[in-house]
Amino acid sequence: MLEIFVYPVSAVMKLWHLLLHDVFGMDESTAWVVSIVGLVITVRALIAPFTWIMKRSGRASVLMRPELAKLQERYGDSTEPEDVYALEDGKKELQEKYNYSLAAGCVPALIQLPVFLGLYRMLLWMARPDSRADAEAPIGVLSRADIESFLQAEIGGQPVQAYLAMSDERLLELGTTTTEVRSFVVPFLLAAIVFTTLNLILGLLWSWRTLDWSSGTARGTFKFLVAVSAIVPVLLLLLGLFGPIPVALIFYWFCNGLWTLGQTAVINTAVARKWPQLEEHRELRESNRAAFYAARAEEKDEEKWVKQRRREARRAAPEEAAAIRAEIDEFLQRKKDAAAEEKKARRERTRAQTKARNDRRRQRNEEKKKARRPEGADGQDAGDGDDKGQIE
Repeated sequence: MLEIFVYPVSAVMKLWHLLLHDVFGMDESTAWVVSIVGLVITVRALIAPFTWIMKRSGRASVLMRPELAKLQERYGDSTEPEDVYALEDGKKELQEKYNYSLAAGCVPALIQLPVFLGLYRMLLWMARPDSRADAEAPIGVLSRADIESFLQAEIGGQPVQAYLAMSDERLLELGTTTTEVRSFVVPFLLAAIVFTTLNLILGLLWSWRTLDWSSGTARGTFKFLVAVSAIVPVLLLLLGLFGPIPVALIFYWFCNGLWTLGQTAVINTAVARKWPQLEEHRELRESNRAAFYAARAEEKDEEKWVKQRRREARRAAPEEAAAIRAEIDEFLQRKKDAAAEEKKARRERTRAQTKARNDRRRQRNEEKKKARRPEGADGQDAGDGDDKGQIE
């Protein structure tokens, strides 16, 4: 399956090699090394428009939050069909006003994934022939001669297929040693990790400044991104030092991290200047944030009170301890019942609103069907029915 994604990526790299070697006269080794840089530039340049669309769509969702919050406050809890329709129409108007599309935030990621899968697979196959079942087969549009030429290339005096975890015997066959490979890999690997970490931090700062504190999903996603940002640098370090990651791929990580960092900084700055957040956006964000922390503080106070009362029950006389436990149980039961009632009310409200939307959609579909019928079709059907009745 991954071989499908390898074809376009390998074609880009081969075109760069032909341009650099056959047109500009670079030697084979240098041409392949620079082709890796050209591959990064080409792939990132092709993906840049989709990244811009994704950032623009995300910004639009932020800018329309104040107006969306007013709509939710006015119609969100109502189950009356008129209010449900008003909320639905209001959301559509806002999306059109701010040129927002939910798909715009998802499609770029779906497009980028196969590109990067093909990219990593191609570089890994080229630099490590032993990672393929058929080492003699071509890779995408790269012929066996192209692959052999690539394997003869060196980056900083190190073979492109060498890696730190490779055995000393194999490294000697390639004309290098573990110490020499380490002297090249470690600086480039650390630089790649720094670039990647800074890029992740830029993404976290962007998400933090635009975080929707009223959404549990948004808060959970941000926590997940923080965890990923902490894990990724460690994972890259372990893979680079102890995994079968060849010099060519380490060099690609370095170039890609540097380019991505610059591109992210430029796009974030451009989007922020073109569609700046106003005071009302910041006020809404801070209001939602304060409400979230207030609710969390209330929960912590309740938990603290329960723990304190339980400690008092352990120190009190049997009769008093039983009363304290009964008080705690009553409090927890009231809290549980209130949560259950709220969940039930929310479920019923959602069900009623969904029914109203479905009824409206069904009615509109019927109106469209009637509008597509030729004139007199209804009358003709009625006449046919009368004739049929008379015959019978």
